Amino acid sequence: MKNNRLIVLMFITLLLACSQHNDTLPGGADGKLRIKTATVSRADMADTVRFYGRVSLRYESLLASQFDGRLSGFSLLPGDQVAKEQKIGEIIPPQREALLQVLPQMDARLRPLLLKQIKTIPLTSPLAGSVLKVFRHNGDVLQKGEAIVHIGDLSILDVYGDLPLKALPQARYLKEIQVHFIDFPHPDIALKVAAVAGGVDRQKQTVAIRLTLPNPDGLFRPGMIVQMYFPGERHRNVLTIPRSALLEHEGLYSAFVVKNNIVEERILKIGIKDDRRIEVLAGLKEGERVATQKAYSLTDGMEVVVE
Repeated sequence: MKNNRLIVLMFITLLLACSQHNDTLPGGADGKLRIKTATVSRADMADTVRFYGRVSLRYESLLASQFDGRLSGFSLLPGDQVAKEQKIGEIIPPQREALLQVLPQMDARLRPLLLKQIKTIPLTSPLAGSVLKVFRHNGDVLQKGEAIVHIGDLSILDVYGDLPLKALPQARYLKEIQVHFIDFPHPDIALKVAAVAGGVDRQKQTVAIRLTLPNPDGLFRPGMIVQMYFPGERHRNVLTIPRSALLEHEGLYSAFVVKNNIVEERILKIGIKDDRRIEVLAGLKEGERVATQKAYSLTDGMEVVVE
């Protein structure tokens, strides 16, 4: 009796295991992969030229001491705002410090004259802006040429990019270029083209391009990385497929054509691309359907279920 119960229990366990196995098969109990497809169709296409750039300051000043001396009256910190020609400190020359030490022993009538002869040197900001970095602090002894503070105007910035040389003919006539901020949550914006460099970087085969970035609210910062893009070469009434249908392996492009629920891999010759579609120069015919989902899970001759 016990043996019969054991056999029944093992049988039930086996049935449950088989049922769970069938549920995990791709596409369901029939084991067929369920995919989505799209029709090979004709459309007008424009290639998207993409390249990277960086936000930079347009107006900045690295204020340095023009004389040896001691920094006095300086209290700026990073993030502080300064006005143009605002006094931010002064340099006390060594001669004046020495004079101040012996001044009490001098004739009182000579003191004003001597103090006028050896004056302190005022430090003023050459521009209105934000303090970006402080190198020296109040009371520090400075040498001639030593940097004290870096000030930048954040109200208007520039975006510099390395434009691929092959895209120069299209870019020369552009008034604006779209900019996407990487790692910064801000919608893409169109920025005015300020200038295109006259020379070429021989190593990278690129041309420097500069865009104007207004920044009245101080939202953007120098050093931000961006991607710049604009429509490039235009092709009209060409065969296209969705980007999700395209496969790439070791430099070869292909797609799976679906006919009567059987897939066939086709080697493709492709043309230009945009954000959503690929131009097909050879390998597909108009009206055929290609797999757009789970394409990398397919093999030639596989039977599928089209949803």
